[in-house]
Amino acid sequence: IPFIILMSVNFWPGFSVHYALPGQIYAVLTMALVGYVEEVIFRGLLFKAIEKDSVKQAIIISPITFGAGHIINLLTGHAAFDTLLQIAYAIAIGFAFVMVFYKSKSIWPCIITHSFIDVASMFSGESSKTLDIVISIVIIVVAGGYALYLGGTATKEL
Repeated sequence: IPFIILMSVNFWPGFSVHYALPGQIYAVLTMALVGYVEEVIFRGLLFKAIEKDSVKQAIIISPITFGAGHIINLLTGHAAFDTLLQIAYAIAIGFAFVMVFYKSKSIWPCIITHSFIDVASMFSGESSKTLDIVISIVIIVVAGGYALYLGGTATKEL
């Protein structure tokens, strides 16, 4: 259920098609690939590399670097406040993803959810600053809460 909530938030401002069909297809494929690549990098490669030395460090470093990586959006013209919100909720989502990955031993739930979230952003309607903040808080609470729940069930394993 937490992943379903996370996959739905891009539709809360409404549904909109932003490009003509060829452009929309390209955007969808690109965003699906972004979700796939980011999961392979941050959960598949980074987590697995750090996990060899310390599972706890891998669980902490993977989502923080994932979230911090979104700072690059400042270079593409995004507002500082919006980027900071994105970094905060990306870290929370990263913790949820890393806990699902760790507990399930499968990267696929993370890839599917991440890719869907990214693809859905291509169909998101116009939003207000207030709604953006509310959505960010919901993402942080849902993803963070889910990560804490999964972490609580994994404590004995760590």
